[in-house]
Amino acid sequence: MHLITRTANFVLLSPLKTSTIYVTYINATAFHHENAVGHIVYDLPFAVPPGSSTSPRLPVDFGSVGYDEVKGALGGTLKMAAKATVGVRLGKWEERIWYEGAGIGANIRL
Repeated sequence: MHLITRTANFVLLSPLKTSTIYVTYINATAFHHENAVGHIVYDLPFAVPPGSSTSPRLPVDFGSVGYDEVKGALGGTLKMAAKATVGVRLGKWEERIWYEGAGIGANIRL
């Protein structure tokens, strides 16, 4: 997460060997100790090629509590949970998937 630009980018790991997945939509909220830290809504498609890649910088809407939590972790890592609806496309197949995760480590930078 980047405080000054209020953006976040993610390391993405595709399990596919030859096909590119496209992320078409994200509506996600991150939580720290059950407090909402930030919210991402993004609907510009981006590619996730086979192997490891990095997402574009996605805009984050920090709430007042969330910004303080993130600012307090500046230069370190903040453990968060997340809930999201994510649109994915592979060829002509497209689906929206519900995701819930915990123990996500976010590096906090200026």
